[in-house]
Amino acid sequence: MGILGTGIRSGVNLALIPLVLIKLSSAELALWWVFVALGNFANLADFGFGSTIPRVYNYLLAGAEDFEAEGLRIAASGAGPNFEGINRVNASVRLLYLRVSLVAILLLAIGGTIFLAKPIAESGLGAKVWWIWGAFGISIGCNLAASHWLLAVQGLDRMRDLQLVYVLSGTTYAACAAALLLFNFGLTSMVVATFAKVIVMRFRCRQIFNKVVPKPEVKSPADRHILAKLWPNAYKFGVIGVATYCLSNGIVLICSQFLGKDITASYGLTVQIGNFMISFASLWLAVKWPQITMLRTQERLQEMAILFGRRLLLVVASFVVLATGLLLFGNALLAWKGTQTRLLATPYLVLYLVYALLQIFYAQFGSLAFTENVVPFFKIGLVVGVGVIVTSLILTRLYGLWGLLCAPLLVESMYSWYVVRRGFQGQPLTPRQFAFAAVRGYV
Repeated sequence: MGILGTGIRSGVNLALIPLVLIKLSSAELALWWVFVALGNFANLADFGFGSTIPRVYNYLLAGAEDFEAEGLRIAASGAGPNFEGINRVNASVRLLYLRVSLVAILLLAIGGTIFLAKPIAESGLGAKVWWIWGAFGISIGCNLAASHWLLAVQGLDRMRDLQLVYVLSGTTYAACAAALLLFNFGLTSMVVATFAKVIVMRFRCRQIFNKVVPKPEVKSPADRHILAKLWPNAYKFGVIGVATYCLSNGIVLICSQFLGKDITASYGLTVQIGNFMISFASLWLAVKWPQITMLRTQERLQEMAILFGRRLLLVVASFVVLATGLLLFGNALLAWKGTQTRLLATPYLVLYLVYALLQIFYAQFGSLAFTENVVPFFKIGLVVGVGVIVTSLILTRLYGLWGLLCAPLLVESMYSWYVVRRGFQGQPLTPRQFAFAAVRGYV
């Protein structure tokens, strides 16, 4: 169901791209990628809580009496889900994300508006774009305010239900955007569709949570002590989130400032499709992280390592197949559709896909380390994130698009080995046993 769900969700969005490319001019498309990049920056306002919270639900669902600020509290043998603790966490997180949403809107209203002054002036689209930008900022705030329900469903190991939510909300987004694009509403189409997606996702995730977790007799109040216990790992994930933003969205913003709207439109399209491919390939492990976390909590480490190894092999193989297809047929399909914007030319596209493969591989080992309820990469992650931005600024000025693409590959190659090694150390198999288990499914 997970593969089918992500296939439909990604397929719907991919099917929408030709219409977007036909109905939006290069100027509008370039602005939309910048909108999305700035929206992702505002999402950093949760500063790592979103990466920490699902694991807390995992621990309580596995039967732990409570959770530690760092490290694991092993669940008692035969213990059932700790629904009382889950309700307390949910009440606390709900208040947190309401405040986070207000911070995000403020960040977009000030910082985003300043950054957009040059791109909007160069677009020639007029003052109406500022109204569209304001509505988009509010939609990002609404999405953050509702996202704690999605984190709860993920943490409760309702991955099948979550995939169906993604399908429903993604289909709503695509249908709404397509209808409005056909009536020539331009960028407004994308903003209205974003609102529709948020409404559907919030409503359905809340339904799933209430179905799984018994409603307490007395409503659980928000507990500041829970947020305090989340903070030691959350702020580290927040630092990693800033670094990740620099590695992906930060590059789009640099492109918009130095390489013009046409290259920004092509680069943004390539990254968008690349992200679809990464999400689809990573699904093999994404649907198993709650189970892997619970296996670690229950000290079933060999079983955990075998499951991880098998799924990692499928992640890498799936991405290679998708990347090959994109190289062979991507621009040919866009040309057949008669779109104004194409993917990056083949040499640039090959370099981008090599970088994406490196990223998808080491990121899985990083996530395996995170299941130990520790965040060992936050300091080096910040150095790498800042390093990518500085290197990109220098190389883009000197070598244009080649410099933009080489910068993250060069910088990340310097530390990805450490992430792989640290993640590998958290499981009991030797390299030979791990490779054998990945192929055969047993040691």
